[in-house]
Amino acid sequence: MLFWRTEKLGLTKTDSEVNPMILLAKLLWLYGSIHLSTQFFLESPSNLSTIPGESITFRCAAEKSPEPIVYSQWKSNTGSLLGYHQEGVLPGHQGRFSYVKQNAEELHLKITHVNLDDDGEYECQMLHPEEGPIRAKAFLNILVPPQLVYFSNYQPNSVIAVKENTALNITCVVPNVKPEPQVLWYMDGKVMSRDVKQASMPHLNKTFTVYTSLVIQPGRNDHGKVVTCEVVQKETDTRITTNTTLDVLFPPSEPTVEIIGNPSVLRAGDNVTIACAVTGGNPPPDVFWYHENKRLQSHSTLDTRTKEIKNVYSFIATQNDNMAEYECRANNSHSGNAKRKPLKLEVNYPPASVELFGESNIRYGSSANIQCKSLPSNPASQITWIINGRSVPTPKQREFVVENGIVSSSNISVHSNELSVEAHQINVECIATNPDGSSAKQHLIKIIAPPKAPRITGLEDRKFFEGDVVNVTCEAQGGNPLAELSWYRGSEKVNGAHNEVAGFSSYSTLALRVDRTMNTQRLKCEATNAALDEPLIESQYLSVYYPPRRVLIRPAESSDQRLLVNKPARLVCGTLSSNPAAQITWQFSRAVDDDNKVHLGDVSLNETTRDNGFNVENVLSFVPTEDYDGTIVHCIANHPEWKHSVNTSFPLNVMFPPKMLVNDPVTVVMAEGDSFKENLTVRGNPAVSLWQWRKNGIPFDHTIGRVFARGAVLSGKQLLSTDAGVYTLTATNNVGSTNITIKLAVEYSARITSISTPVIAATGDTVLLECEADGEPSRPNMINWYKNGDILPAINRGSKKSILRLNATEQQSGEYTCKADNGIGVPAEGKTFLLVNSAPRVLPVARYAKTAGILGGIAKARCKVYAVPVVEFVWEKDEQLIKKNSSKYSIVNTQIDYSTYESTLWIKNIVPDDYTKTVKCIARNSFGTDSLSIPIIPPTSPEEPFNLTMTNSTLNTISVAWEPRFDGGSDQIFEIKYKKQNDDLIHLVNTTHTNLRLSGLATANTYYFQIRSINARGFASSWTSPVIFATLNEDGVNIAMVQNRELKITRYIPILLIGFVSILLALAIACCFGCNRNKKRKLREKTEMARTAINGGDVRQVQMYGTMHHDGMTRHDIDDRPDMSEDEHSVRTMIEVSPNGYMQPIEPMLYESTGLLEYDYQTRSYMGSSQGSHPRNITYANVPYPEPPQPSYHSNWNSLQRQSNNNASPQHHLSTFINPNMGVRAGPINYAQLDGDLV
Repeated sequence: MLFWRTEKLGLTKTDSEVNPMILLAKLLWLYGSIHLSTQFFLESPSNLSTIPGESITFRCAAEKSPEPIVYSQWKSNTGSLLGYHQEGVLPGHQGRFSYVKQNAEELHLKITHVNLDDDGEYECQMLHPEEGPIRAKAFLNILVPPQLVYFSNYQPNSVIAVKENTALNITCVVPNVKPEPQVLWYMDGKVMSRDVKQASMPHLNKTFTVYTSLVIQPGRNDHGKVVTCEVVQKETDTRITTNTTLDVLFPPSEPTVEIIGNPSVLRAGDNVTIACAVTGGNPPPDVFWYHENKRLQSHSTLDTRTKEIKNVYSFIATQNDNMAEYECRANNSHSGNAKRKPLKLEVNYPPASVELFGESNIRYGSSANIQCKSLPSNPASQITWIINGRSVPTPKQREFVVENGIVSSSNISVHSNELSVEAHQINVECIATNPDGSSAKQHLIKIIAPPKAPRITGLEDRKFFEGDVVNVTCEAQGGNPLAELSWYRGSEKVNGAHNEVAGFSSYSTLALRVDRTMNTQRLKCEATNAALDEPLIESQYLSVYYPPRRVLIRPAESSDQRLLVNKPARLVCGTLSSNPAAQITWQFSRAVDDDNKVHLGDVSLNETTRDNGFNVENVLSFVPTEDYDGTIVHCIANHPEWKHSVNTSFPLNVMFPPKMLVNDPVTVVMAEGDSFKENLTVRGNPAVSLWQWRKNGIPFDHTIGRVFARGAVLSGKQLLSTDAGVYTLTATNNVGSTNITIKLAVEYSARITSISTPVIAATGDTVLLECEADGEPSRPNMINWYKNGDILPAINRGSKKSILRLNATEQQSGEYTCKADNGIGVPAEGKTFLLVNSAPRVLPVARYAKTAGILGGIAKARCKVYAVPVVEFVWEKDEQLIKKNSSKYSIVNTQIDYSTYESTLWIKNIVPDDYTKTVKCIARNSFGTDSLSIPIIPPTSPEEPFNLTMTNSTLNTISVAWEPRFDGGSDQIFEIKYKKQNDDLIHLVNTTHTNLRLSGLATANTYYFQIRSINARGFASSWTSPVIFATLNEDGVNIAMVQNRELKITRYIPILLIGFVSILLALAIACCFGCNRNKKRKLREKTEMARTAINGGDVRQVQMYGTMHHDGMTRHDIDDRPDMSEDEHSVRTMIEVSPNGYMQPIEPMLYESTGLLEYDYQTRSYMGSSQGSHPRNITYANVPYPEPPQPSYHSNWNSLQRQSNNNASPQHHLSTFINPNMGVRAGPINYAQLDGDLV
């Protein structure tokens, strides 16, 4: 099936909409074209499909016809033509493309190891001798079977966890397939067709990545099911799958609880076992017992028969378990809140103890109320009383229900005068009893009496220092009970005293650490017992000496601690609460002079504090300088009564404006392209708040040119000359500002800023050439004038301008070079011309000496002229003026430079008569005329190049150059042959240039070089004589020069001998040649007379067949061709035979190949000048000369462009140089070593 786009038919939307008849007519024309093209095919190519790596063959054959197919070729899927070739592997495409043919009417295209790049449309093209070009197309479809299928977010054969009834989206990806396959979904083998979506993404290599998604909401019944993604590609019969398993999450059932054994009564100490059971749930739930919201240490077990998870917990019941609640909780990751079931217990237990509350001390004759309360029990306890060993009636008791049981309570009143009292005490006992046990407790009541007044010892010396430890003792005698002693400082009780009883007295010893708060404070001792309503007191007063805890320094004027430079300042040093009053002194610690002089200052305050201490302030006055900034000021408080002094320090913060620590100005000299970084150290207090940069007085922000400013740092990267200048930094803070200058000088190589334009002058005129240059640094005489490498005297105006004064003559005419060198980098050069008026002079150019062209073709004659001023070209043929732009001739004139001109004459439709003519190029201006006669000849072999020289050599490279000669009438390339000395391996390299650089050569080795020219018609010149060049050795010495010196002497002897023998042979040959010439002349005269008499002088054309070879093909060249018969070397030649016996050959090269078809003329007999032993078969196609350009005169010689070959005609074929081992290499020719022919 053929697919066409309306754009290719030349249709637009407007055409098809406005006039449908136009569309119909064009479609009918297209159909007729296709039908006419395909009806001549015996076998048209068919569309093919295959997978990468296979081989295919497009078959194409035309119908048999009387005339054979002239040309046939294939067009690839990229649109490129594969060329006209015989059967075999085609160049390029990694050798995978080849032509297969059995006869001239067929041309099959075979492609091996196909890949995705081969996918597309191919076209078979044939040139039918009668019907013209015919074409047929076919498509190659590369099938890429699926190699991999995977889930986009899950691993293959993985398990997908999903909550019950939650939507799940699974995407299946099939990468890099062609065409798109069918994707099917299965769940446990059942096809899933709902909620399936499919999309694809194309790739640049024509493959696709297919994405198919499945959306499901699995329930608990879907747990464990397998989801399968299956990919089916029918075209390649490929089927692959990938699987995943569903893990559906759902909650468990409600738990059930029980007490194992179902006991009727639980008692404290019993072993109790409780159990909780649940069923179901995924994942399996965790089942735990909780008590008071804390998880208990127990484990779950799974009954595989009933699928029940049970947690059993055992414990020993205690009284705390009475009315206690145990809770079973079952939970998994999908159940949300845990499922709960409580279990409440009831435990019987006796009271653990009883509690007695009441007075422990009473005066004789008074009574005491006692309360007895049992601890919780179950059931409730009964309370009984025993006083001094005897039971008494039990009053009515009360019962209270608490958290874990029942509490019983009873009250009783005891009178001291109703009982017999022994040892001033009464014993009361309470007993609590229930069916599970009992508990009892006793209470002792004492009869009390007051003690005597206390007495303090240890404070006889009333003067103490802060920090001293004083041991003070208080004694109180008698009393029942004995007195309790307490210490007080003021109204605050002092703890830590050591109390003891000895006999009938109480003692209290206090280790008192004295501090400043005790100064003038009252220390008292109080004695109390139950018999006293008010305590008995003894007191003493303390006197304490102490220094101030801290000393403070502050500025006197304000709270701001900053001081201004050179402005009077005052510092105040104050002490808080000392006894006696402090004596203050000052000291400065300066790093400059280490001044430790003591300053007294002036006392401004001395007052008494509320704790009877003294506050003192002292003022110090001074004038700060910059050196004072950071100085430490010490204030020292001291007194003879103190054990140590107290001091503090105060750093001076002296405010002063910024100050540069480097000398102004700073000079920085850099080379152009270098980088620098200059850090200017600035000192100021406070820190600089504003940095301002200027270049040459103009402010800039951070960056100017390639210079960057950041704070006090100025840096530059890859500087340019324009970055030079004076940079000024202004640093400002709250106090003031300062400036510093950086002079940046950027050194750069000299450059030409102005040079005189080319000057045209007459002989004898005075000419001034001026040259101006700039550079940093600028040096005297850095500008000089040169001609042909020689320095010329000039007049220097300063260091940046030079004037060259010349007297115009023909010898002075030419190019002048102005060089500027200031010692930095590479000197700069500028060129100008002095053009002295002169008559035209034709320049001798070897390749312009003659011109050639085929019959019916085109020849190109050129001449190059030197002249001043502009030259005018005229062409003549047989002294007849040639008109421009006629059907026979075209002329193009070009200015190459200021004094060189070139004219090209295109001679079209060459006839045999042109070969007997000569064209003349005449150049003239107002000062004279010159001319050049150029013969027109048939196409010949190109002349061998000359002046093959080595332009450069390194350790492993050699650069050569040469000059071309006449090209034989068509474009020429140059073939360079070289080999290493003492090595039989010969290398051949082709190029269209006149120079070549060979790399990869051996170090310190000699090479033999030869060169020849091969033109587009396949004719070749002879090789030049071998020339020896060499690479350098490790020391940089040319090996060939060393060897030449060694062989120079020994080489002269054979040359002299050969020369002598050659002279003798030349004399002998000359004698023989003279004799033979006379004999032949006489024979020709007789023959001519005889044939003229018989035939009347007519000339007849005959055909002769034999072997001949072109002049450029030497005997060695032909002999080097392997496996070729004599017929393959033969060329049929048309000859004119005249009656006088002379044979006049008409060369086949004078005609196009189509003109000799009736003689079965084969142009390939002339293609390729040699086939050596090396694996190379070079074919040069028969290429006519390009069409001449439209006549135009290029006044600007720089605009000259090389004209392109006109190969639009189907009979023209581009030359292709082929290496059978490497294929076709397209693109420009690089100077590199090539083991083969250059494409």
